[in-house]
Amino acid sequence: MPWPTILYTILLNEIMIVTGLVGALVQSSYKWGYFAFGCAAFLWVAFTVTVSARRYATSLGGDISRTYTICGVWTIALWFLYPIAWGLSEGGNVIAPDSEAVFYGILDIMAKPVFGALLLWGHRNIEPARLGVHIRSYEEDPAKVGGTHAAHHGEKGSQNASDGGAAAPAPLTTTV
Repeated sequence: MPWPTILYTILLNEIMIVTGLVGALVQSSYKWGYFAFGCAAFLWVAFTVTVSARRYATSLGGDISRTYTICGVWTIALWFLYPIAWGLSEGGNVIAPDSEAVFYGILDIMAKPVFGALLLWGHRNIEPARLGVHIRSYEEDPAKVGGTHAAHHGEKGSQNASDGGAAAPAPLTTTV
């Protein structure tokens, strides 16, 4: 996905979390206003994950699309349960605090470690380069893979304009 899409999705996700927290701390019925704003932010995040980002994943190949769809559907399905948990606990005080802790605990385990396992399993046969990522060993010369500032500015023995030759642009890769 393009960086602006990623950034505004993260921003909306933070809005969703903060409005849920503020709504839980407010003692009046205004808490439901915060809940509504949080749900609106969540719906936009869900749209981005299920529609916009999925199109991008589909353009990268069937295996990437399949992994993205599994992880995306898992995440959004679980995230739809968080507002229900909030409404039953902080919002309406329908369930006891220990039941709330169990509800959120199960959601958190399913949304974090299980999601991580699905993500790792799905990427087991996907080369990072297909995702635009170059993972290099610390033993590799960064100038040869184009992953450092030096490689882009003609340092470490490459020619630049002051050496009498034009420097060839290094390939654009992301190093992790």
